[in-house]
Amino acid sequence: MQQFAAIGEAMIELCHQGPRSLAMSFAGDALNLSTYLVRLVGTSLAVNYVTALGDDPYSDMMVNDWVQEKINTQFVQRIPNKLPGLYLIRTDDKGERYLYFYRFQSAARELFKLPHIDELCARLVKMNYLYLTSVTLAIFDETSREKLIQLLIDAKKQGVKILFDTNYRHILWPNVETTRTVLRKIAPLIDIILPTFNDEQAVFNDPSPQACAERWHNWGVKEVVIKQGAAACLVSYDNKQTFVNAEIAPHVVDTTAAGDSFNAAYLAARIRNFSPIEAARAGHQLAAVVIAHPGAIIPPSAMPVLFK
Repeated sequence: MQQFAAIGEAMIELCHQGPRSLAMSFAGDALNLSTYLVRLVGTSLAVNYVTALGDDPYSDMMVNDWVQEKINTQFVQRIPNKLPGLYLIRTDDKGERYLYFYRFQSAARELFKLPHIDELCARLVKMNYLYLTSVTLAIFDETSREKLIQLLIDAKKQGVKILFDTNYRHILWPNVETTRTVLRKIAPLIDIILPTFNDEQAVFNDPSPQACAERWHNWGVKEVVIKQGAAACLVSYDNKQTFVNAEIAPHVVDTTAAGDSFNAAYLAARIRNFSPIEAARAGHQLAAVVIAHPGAIIPPSAMPVLFK
């Protein structure tokens, strides 16, 4: 069985049900992707989630939820006296979400400082796929980030496919110049990149999705998929650029995890050897369903059938 590992930060998600009432769940960009990916691929791919949690009841609940979802938790590290991060979601009448984070002391930030991190990395370079986002890079201090980048370098040498979403959150980075430097450094390691055009404009001032794709290709990425929300995404590979129309959601409730769910369906399709165009259609299909529900993770019963 092929092995997939997603590295990221899991957080407590509080979603407004009313002005003063909240519903609790757990989310995070790499976690959202892991959840949707395992639902889509079933037992044909082992999906591992890599993070650090505390020793608190909420961390226990997270791990229990992931086991129920059939996400492998062998790489989840537990740190005494630490807590997971937390964020709140507020949505406007169009379903656009606004996120408020309490994460700067989260356990996940200590992952690459653990005494046995070298052993953990030695196991991760044996994966078939590694997935991460700019959020994963941004939550670490410089020393930890360099350890993560070295992991990617070592994994690439072992033939691991590196999958990446820029998912830019400016508040997590010291400045945009640091973001540019780090992303330029890891670009040659990436096999498939799935950025959102608004993020790319914020970091690199790209004038168009086509120019954005060309930049990533020039930096060594072979397969580029640029998401544009409700607009068509751009799929760029093998010297071809094709726009793939988005699915129109009948009613937008909450756009949280729209990009993560797109990424999960896209990668699930590519791992199943569907073409990039077919994979993009699958990504749009799942995202359209996800944004019609509150929160990052929809109920399993709401999952569409994408692959027959």
